Amino acid sequence: MPKLLPKIHTRTLNAVIYQQLIDAGIRPILARIMAARPVPLHEKGALATLHCQLADMNSPFLMQDMQRAAERVLKAIAQNEVIGIETDHDCDGQTSHAVLILGLCEILHHPRDKIQSYIGHRMNEGYGLSESVVQRILSNPIRPSLLITADNGSADEPRIAMLKAVGIDVIVTDHHAIPSEGIPLSAYACLNPTREDCKFPDPYIAGCMVAWLLLAATRRLMIEAKLLKLTAPSMTELLDYVAVGTVADCVSMARSVNNRVAVQYGLNKINEMRRPCWQALKPLLRKPIVSAEDLGFIVGPLLNSDGRLSDAFGAVSFLLAETLQEAGPWAQALWQHNQTRKTIQRGITQGAMSSAELQVEAGKLSLAIFLEDGHAGVHGISASKIKDAFGRPTIIFSPKQLEPELISGSARSIDCVDIRQALQVIADGNPGLMIKFGGHKGAAGLTIRQADFEQFSAAFEQAVAKQIRPEQVGPIIWTDGPFEAVANLDLIEQINTLLPFGREFEAPIFEANCKVQSIRAVGQDGIHFQLTLLCDTQLLTAIWFNACEQGEHHLPVNVGDTVHTAFSLSENVFRDQRSVQCQIHYLQAIPG
Repeated sequence: MPKLLPKIHTRTLNAVIYQQLIDAGIRPILARIMAARPVPLHEKGALATLHCQLADMNSPFLMQDMQRAAERVLKAIAQNEVIGIETDHDCDGQTSHAVLILGLCEILHHPRDKIQSYIGHRMNEGYGLSESVVQRILSNPIRPSLLITADNGSADEPRIAMLKAVGIDVIVTDHHAIPSEGIPLSAYACLNPTREDCKFPDPYIAGCMVAWLLLAATRRLMIEAKLLKLTAPSMTELLDYVAVGTVADCVSMARSVNNRVAVQYGLNKINEMRRPCWQALKPLLRKPIVSAEDLGFIVGPLLNSDGRLSDAFGAVSFLLAETLQEAGPWAQALWQHNQTRKTIQRGITQGAMSSAELQVEAGKLSLAIFLEDGHAGVHGISASKIKDAFGRPTIIFSPKQLEPELISGSARSIDCVDIRQALQVIADGNPGLMIKFGGHKGAAGLTIRQADFEQFSAAFEQAVAKQIRPEQVGPIIWTDGPFEAVANLDLIEQINTLLPFGREFEAPIFEANCKVQSIRAVGQDGIHFQLTLLCDTQLLTAIWFNACEQGEHHLPVNVGDTVHTAFSLSENVFRDQRSVQCQIHYLQAIPG
């Protein structure tokens, strides 16, 4: 089937917020961008979003069970107990692991040899505190007396009960949706901002932030108990890790002040280049100053590649490297893993695309795809690409490596479908159909029996149909309306005052009618093009990545055509010369 053209939708402007910003002296184009994103961004008003401070972060003690959890960690430190750390294998889990180890050891002074690390192997053990991970904990000759989970645990009551039965206290730190049966009652404490009884006002934080808040609370209690000096290093020293995990996990950068502060301050820490891991990555980064975009498109994928193809301990070792000589080889290994991941992912995506096309032609609102020779480590990325291409919630399944009668799936969703809620509807209406599932609004994971795939697909379509209408599916590009400014470096600097951009606070995209002045292919594969566009009286230099399919080598427009385009603005640096460049997201000739 032909490639689906995206629909161009203009973001809805909040007129009240817009006027407040204009009255405060904000430039109209910036006010328009801010007022078209979710609000409230800040309890003091939208303008305060531009000036978030550490003092704006919410107190960790607002979180349900925080006092109890922090007191238990303090006790473990004071009594020199063995503390276990168990985290997820993705970037959020990896950075959580680094936060917990360095926070406990370097700031709270717990001996490193009194900490045990556990990360489930994605392919062999699956997600969360699985039974095989529990067995590894129990088989250790010296068991931890306290286990802290991060980025998982909320749906792991049976395994937590096994640990409790042998005297191991479990503190869950997580941000995924609480299952319908409730929090894990066998846990000593369950820190999760999505709990219904939780007074922490920000349910949008990542798992690494929850782990960081636990240590921040513990530090405060230790100072009050005079076990630490008031001048002890602050947990803000670890916000570089929190920034990476937050951006990589695609949590909201609009609704959460905590996320914005963590990313802003964390990027400052990264750009100080004090940690060997960031020094080792510097040659791979595109610009002298590391941005949130770099975290999302370079750093996050590098770290994630380790958990997708291996056990994620390489990424944690990289993050914790004490010297550049130690970090360098880990960085190279991660780079190689990522190259392998890209090759595997291309094959998975191509295979999934064929199945998706048939389902779209059949009029389905959802896409459930089974790949016999798939790779669970990259399904999430491929599902995201299929979701973007067809504008439908997507799940890609493949057989579990050690249990081929079972298939595991990675789900990614569009904005108007809560994928976790859809799975809960399936679970409620079809008990036993899903063996295990968990996640949040935009992403989820699940396991079913291969024999039940068709039944699940039908149930998934029904659950999605309860949330969405047929006219809402299809790829969509959200824009900030017509471009009514001068494209210069001053405008780029003004837009950059809104940083960091991220999920729900995306970088602005503008629309314009232009005349094509020139077209030139760039790159080796012939699918990227540089164009010059005349927009009113402005000449815009534009780059159009992946403008045509591999092997086509031609565009659907010609020099002289009048086109409608949607583009974002960026700074281009070539031979020390700075200029404005438009990145094209959509371009079609206007008939006549």
